[in-house]
Amino acid sequence: ALFALSFSIATSIGRVSTTMVTIASYRIPQKDLSLVVSFIVLCALYAASTNSPVSPYLRNSDYIPEVYSRSLLSESEPHSIHQWAEIDLIPVDQTPSTSQHETALFWHIPKSGGTTLKRLYKCFGVSIAEKFGAHVQHHQNDTEIISFTPWPKYSRTTYINVDVSNKEGILHARDLGLVPSEKANIIITPLPEFALGTLFDESHKGRFLMLVRHPIERLVSLFYYLQVATWEKTYRPSWKNTTLLQWSKSHSKIWKNFLVKKIIGKDDFTEDEFLEMMETVRKYFVVGLMDEMEESVKRFNAVMKLNVNNNTAFEECMVEFFGNTDGSSEKKNSNEHPKVLEGSPEWDVLAELNSYDMRLYELILELFDTQKDII
Repeated sequence: ALFALSFSIATSIGRVSTTMVTIASYRIPQKDLSLVVSFIVLCALYAASTNSPVSPYLRNSDYIPEVYSRSLLSESEPHSIHQWAEIDLIPVDQTPSTSQHETALFWHIPKSGGTTLKRLYKCFGVSIAEKFGAHVQHHQNDTEIISFTPWPKYSRTTYINVDVSNKEGILHARDLGLVPSEKANIIITPLPEFALGTLFDESHKGRFLMLVRHPIERLVSLFYYLQVATWEKTYRPSWKNTTLLQWSKSHSKIWKNFLVKKIIGKDDFTEDEFLEMMETVRKYFVVGLMDEMEESVKRFNAVMKLNVNNNTAFEECMVEFFGNTDGSSEKKNSNEHPKVLEGSPEWDVLAELNSYDMRLYELILELFDTQKDII
């Protein structure tokens, strides 16, 4: 039927022309022209019949977390922004509300300053939902969300009674109503995509915070750290007998494009999914840099509406962690290790393996510069 229609259209077009038609300097007989035009029209009609708008999430249904009780699919054209971000997050350029509670979610990226930031907010005494809240003083079986200060005589640390370091704990926190309770100032988790889709919703949107380190510097630090970190589940003493170059070519592949995979929520992704993720970061992620830790913390504080300047305890914590304005407090890396120079074999191998993380980092550098005019 499509061919008959296209041939009819082509014949009508052909009648308008003269017996011989000149196309691109070649003279084609009318009967041949009709066949050519009919083929073109047929292709166009077929494409139109099969090119209906389909959400990118339909192409990879495994991407949709099972914990979503709402549909992430849309009848409209595919978005250039992750739909979970549109549903669950507040855009960076939207001023923090003065009347409503906005819970922040901080993505704890290994070897990127996250532990330091967590200690700082414990010093502040803000309510933190992280790994230890469910385990300090045995709150694993609580049936409602509470905040508590376990050692009030010695520390301002205030926990929420959940563990958001793993999927099971995040699901439990959702069932207890963590975000709707409005008792947490900040949720600190290594599982950003899962935590967002599980804990937040359209009625309880949050702020996304991330502190980032150069991808290659982060991996090099990880290589040396796990050789000595006996307290970590991923402790790797055997790496002491491996050179960084050998590790870069073999063991480092399990960390390949770690940042991008965590945001997208899966190991295998397309270029289109990567670009969608980049646009999501641009619009919704408040970014900080490990190399600019103090400035990053000030921006995070502004987003969370923490007025450090009018709070003596906050000011003391800032001085403790970052020193006085004269720089009298020296800040040291807690795990000193040899540096890797750009252009070295080790650097080149890691850069090639982590090309997507490198592209993301370039965007984050750009955003860190531009967000200073917003936050």
